Amino acid sequence: MRVPRGLRDYDPDTYERMELIRENFVKLARVYNVRLMEPSSIELLETLEAKGGEEIVNEIYAFKDKSGRDLGLRFDLTVGITRYVCERRDLPLPVKLGSFASMWRYDEPQRGRYRWFYQWDVEVYGDKSPEAYAEVLAFTYRMLAESGVNNPLIYISDRRTVEDAIKSIAGNKFSMDLMRALDKLGKKSRDEIISEYVERGFDENIVSSVLDISSANEGSDAVRGFIREDLLRLRDLLRDMGVPAEVSFRIVRGLDYYTDIVYEAYAAGQQDLGAVAGGGGYDVLPAVFGRPDLKALGVAGGVDRLLLASTKAPVRPRVVYVVYTGDMRAQALKVTETLRSSGVTAELARKSRLNEQLAEAERNGAEVAVLVLPRELSEGKLKMKIMRTREEKELPLSSILQEVQNVLRS
Repeated sequence: MRVPRGLRDYDPDTYERMELIRENFVKLARVYNVRLMEPSSIELLETLEAKGGEEIVNEIYAFKDKSGRDLGLRFDLTVGITRYVCERRDLPLPVKLGSFASMWRYDEPQRGRYRWFYQWDVEVYGDKSPEAYAEVLAFTYRMLAESGVNNPLIYISDRRTVEDAIKSIAGNKFSMDLMRALDKLGKKSRDEIISEYVERGFDENIVSSVLDISSANEGSDAVRGFIREDLLRLRDLLRDMGVPAEVSFRIVRGLDYYTDIVYEAYAAGQQDLGAVAGGGGYDVLPAVFGRPDLKALGVAGGVDRLLLASTKAPVRPRVVYVVYTGDMRAQALKVTETLRSSGVTAELARKSRLNEQLAEAERNGAEVAVLVLPRELSEGKLKMKIMRTREEKELPLSSILQEVQNVLRS
């Protein structure tokens, strides 16, 4: 038996690493005053389609329920959170909301991309100042760095600048398809993109000049007259905050969705993995949900890519095994629960013989074995064996917990 193509099981080792990432996200959400929530995993299909774009619509897991309603599984968190905010006109603005949850997208499986996956997400409603963007990107940088990504780097751009620059090149031949050419860089070679566009009837010189924008800096003639002041302000804020960021006009993202500043984050030396987080400012979606007055920006990161980029391994808990002889199993279980109630990771041995139980403890990496034996227990005592040194101690019941904790801390 196998799971369907594009899906996978999160095995214990992978899940433990993912939990570290989730814990880091929750910790950062608290310090940045991001309120956590989770939008519904099933939405009306028309709600999901509101994000627009043929690519997205084709990737929705859609179905009819028993009442004949057209529904779909969420493919991201932004749509559901934005719907929620637009419904809740009582929410004081600005508001920062975040979520860490799973979703489904009928996409072509590849490295770091599955059809069932987890994302972390932060959205800001009611404030699109450079400071609001800077705060979100500082969160992003810390999220990646503290989750084990070495030297994360953020690239920032502005859709308006790129669009104006392309219009100045293409004139009345401007098309949004020319902006999509920039988005193809990194997925196809420059020559492949030019050939593709020439076959579709675009002028080769225009396409080539558009692709040149990807390597333009802030002083380049191609973009200099179109750069927005808030992009430069954001760049300066990030530098002051110690967040590594560069302006790159290659970043355009979601052409049917984002409206102004956009950004992507990468792991240094792992650009082939693709962006590990990305986002930008968007006004279209709140307007579709009846809130044209609501300004919004956000960032999201795929957890599977973050797992691939991260060098951080979970620290396995130091385990105490409780072993016993004869009919002392019930008493041993009571000792096990006493240790657990004080936060000690404890396991009751499963084998029947004492020597087999001690071997089981050693095989499973136990630091300490607590021995529940008839004579010692009748005297109100237990034995403790330090597995690494083989040292044994006979201790009163009242002090066994303290002694175990001392060994685990050493």
